[in-house]
Amino acid sequence: MQNYPADLAQRLAQLYTGAVADIMDDMGYRNQCLPADIRPLEPRMKVAGPIYPVRGRAKPPGDRPDPRYRQMDMLDAIYPGSVVLIEPGDETRAAHWGELMSNTARQKGATGCVVNGGLRDSMQILDIGFPVFRKFHSPLTAVYRFEITDFGEPMEVGGVAVMPKDYILGDIDGVLVIPQAIVADVVATAENVRDKETIVRGELQSGGSIRALFDKYRVF
Repeated sequence: MQNYPADLAQRLAQLYTGAVADIMDDMGYRNQCLPADIRPLEPRMKVAGPIYPVRGRAKPPGDRPDPRYRQMDMLDAIYPGSVVLIEPGDETRAAHWGELMSNTARQKGATGCVVNGGLRDSMQILDIGFPVFRKFHSPLTAVYRFEITDFGEPMEVGGVAVMPKDYILGDIDGVLVIPQAIVADVVATAENVRDKETIVRGELQSGGSIRALFDKYRVF
């Protein structure tokens, strides 16, 4: 289990992806956004925190171990404050996450889940209020179609490299992976940008000039 400063995740959760993406662009990190079709189950849902990576694949033909035991192993290893990030690989039809997994993950201390794949039990997940981002919905069980290959290991999601120590931030505009080496600087810079934008927003609403405000605050 990794040790992560809880306040860093809490501060990240108060930010928004647009500002954080701009900052990483300026720092030269320009391939940190997960596929655009990964969307929150409910528009106001947000995820922020250290990534717990999970990778899988379509279940090969023939006799295989029951994949639910591997799912239980994965859920048992979730640590408090983490955001589960699932890459299902070549399996594109089944639901890779559901309500019982959401309940278990929340019990383990996870703060959300991002799935580059399918979701089911959507109404039940909305009822418990667990933040989930997904690519599509499917009623199909993963039992006969999908198996987890590893978790807690480096992986790639939609062309974005993901390391277990990295952070994630997701809101209605998209989902970002923030490398662990820069996350503290990104959060501090984004907080500064947010504060400047608050000032600019107020001055614009009072009739200020966007050009003059940009020259002064360098935010736009």
